[in-house]
Amino acid sequence: MIKAFLFDLDGVFYVDNQIIPGVDITIEWLKQNKIPYKFVTNNTTLPRKKLVEKMNKIGLLLKEDDLISANYAGTLLLNRLRIKSCKLVLQEIAKFDYQQFNTSNPKPEAIVIGDIGPNWNYNLMNDLMNLILEGAKLIALHKGTYFQSKKGLIIDSGAFIAGLEYSTHTNAIIVGKPQKTFFELATQNFDCNVDEIAMVGDDLINDIQGAQNMGYTSFLVKTGKFRSSIYKTSSIRSDHLINSIAELPNYILSKGLL
Repeated sequence: MIKAFLFDLDGVFYVDNQIIPGVDITIEWLKQNKIPYKFVTNNTTLPRKKLVEKMNKIGLLLKEDDLISANYAGTLLLNRLRIKSCKLVLQEIAKFDYQQFNTSNPKPEAIVIGDIGPNWNYNLMNDLMNLILEGAKLIALHKGTYFQSKKGLIIDSGAFIAGLEYSTHTNAIIVGKPQKTFFELATQNFDCNVDEIAMVGDDLINDIQGAQNMGYTSFLVKTGKFRSSIYKTSSIRSDHLINSIAELPNYILSKGLL
């Protein structure tokens, strides 16, 4: 039986700033049935506060406490590792979450890498490689392969993380999904067992495999980055497959999953 939900955001509740139809019905159903839920996202383009503001603006009403982002989780990891200085490979606005850290040290203790879109280049990769070889820890806020945009699928920062790992013979410390610690952080206030938690997402690795590694029930939606051709050839299989988040209440009830 399912007693709590984790939801991915991008591709599940919205795509390119457009809310997916039926989202409000699903949220209202969760509230009426007093089912706890959290949003978990590998988004690193915005600080948590701004991401919440963006969601509210496009029609998804949530509070900061409802959301665990990889960007915010990165600050928690740096504190846990007692790191004081870091180089941020992030978009300018996303650096807001990291104000407590020294980001001007030419020899930082760590490099924090998130989404910088098309701004990757040879010189940046080479500079980062040398900092890592000089002792900086490589911290990746996530290791995504690709994401959905208006133009279709776009290569994600995971490809560049892998390149730095290869060149420096170093394994990055990964922060976001599908890491166990990220899911544990998101579910720490749920009053239920792991097998009573469900994860709903559009990413086979970050959402579905990550959830199954935790012992959660997994739901894959056919929106966002979902591609039927990829799903058919993948060895990863979700416990449940639904057309969109709008179908979740009726599907849950029809299958007797509550």
